[in-house]
Amino acid sequence: MSAVRGYNPELPITTNMHMIDGIDYREMAKILDVVSWDAYPDWGYTEDNDDARLAAWTAMHHDMFRTFKHKPFLLMESTPSLTNWQSVSKLKRPGMHKLSSLQAVAHGSDSVQYFQWRKSRGSSEKFHGAVLDHSGHGETRVFKDVAEVGQILAGLTDVVGTSTPAQTAILYDWDNRWAIKDAQGIRNSGLKFEETVLQHYRALWEQGIPVDIVGSGDDLSRYKLVIAPMLYLISEENGKNIEQYVEQGGTFLATYWSGVVGETDLCHLGGFPGPLRKTLGIWAEETEGLHSRDLNGLVMENGNALGLSGDYDAHEIAELIHLEGAEALGHYRSDFYAGRPALTVNKLGAGEAYHLATRVKDLAFYVELYAAITAKAGIARTLESELPVGVTAQLRTDGENEFVFVQNFSGEAQTVKLDGRGYTNLETGAAAPAELELPMNGLAMLKRQAK
Repeated sequence: MSAVRGYNPELPITTNMHMIDGIDYREMAKILDVVSWDAYPDWGYTEDNDDARLAAWTAMHHDMFRTFKHKPFLLMESTPSLTNWQSVSKLKRPGMHKLSSLQAVAHGSDSVQYFQWRKSRGSSEKFHGAVLDHSGHGETRVFKDVAEVGQILAGLTDVVGTSTPAQTAILYDWDNRWAIKDAQGIRNSGLKFEETVLQHYRALWEQGIPVDIVGSGDDLSRYKLVIAPMLYLISEENGKNIEQYVEQGGTFLATYWSGVVGETDLCHLGGFPGPLRKTLGIWAEETEGLHSRDLNGLVMENGNALGLSGDYDAHEIAELIHLEGAEALGHYRSDFYAGRPALTVNKLGAGEAYHLATRVKDLAFYVELYAAITAKAGIARTLESELPVGVTAQLRTDGENEFVFVQNFSGEAQTVKLDGRGYTNLETGAAAPAELELPMNGLAMLKRQAK
């Protein structure tokens, strides 16, 4: 940094990040003036063809980079069409370029930039997408898509510099991520840390609830809800910070395989989940890794405190816990631990802490769980009305006005009801209708007054 800054101290410094395994980007962000990253979602390439899941994955990373400095970031690189490194290089479907570009803005970006301007004639990236093709002119679908996005961005000057008012945070620590990947035990065929984080994040994304992605050592007091999926590595100090956060009125949720080792990757003694044991009010005696063919389930208790019901499939990891002050909200369906607690809540001071002891397969479970928890914690959704699966609504604000981005990644046309707060279409300036008709890969950008 000093070698670069010396040439012109007045110029801000950034570097384009892109999730290289060996770099802790939260630490890197501390020495940068502006956070930027490269986003190349493989729209249409995934085997399950689930663009909604991919959209949530991309949104989660947008939120992560935005949260590093709690201010807008820059989308440094994206492709206006295809990439050249996929096993199959499909084209972006109509509308996807606009939708995916404005998705970055919806989650806090103040730019949409491309690699590359013009396709090269040779070398390894000569078939990578570009604004100008080898044809050399602008009479192409891709060029017109880029021009449309440029025109839209020119009209969004009021959005530049605005913040994202998240009341919910997800903990994502790089040392924890590395320690999980290095751990040998319970399920060497795949512990799936990132996928677990996405399960929890997507349930919030589906409901249009803004999320920050923070570190366990960050200030948690600004949030009403903090979620810690697989917080395997946690220091005594950070465990105490979480305990105080809950005592002071916060809501916390942890999962299986949490509080196992400290910052030097040595196991906590005295019982898992280590520094989180008092906060969660449970003792985890054993954790079992399940084969892919194994299936258990989480059955909600009758009359539980969240008012949930249902029987949900669970797989891959199951933790056998004892209650130490916590209350069981759900229990295991089968095997020798049938009837034992699988979902709990513990009252601590002015707050409460939830523990999910097994990996539930169904997205519906996580949506219902977080709908109940966020309602209880008083966390507002971007839109009060229910959103179709694969549709999200994200929020930016300047304090007086709120900018709402409703995005349809469901793969089909959808109708979204607005909540009567008086919306203006940012593209046209006209009043928005009571119901939005969103085509496949469609979005609406709206403005309303802040409450």
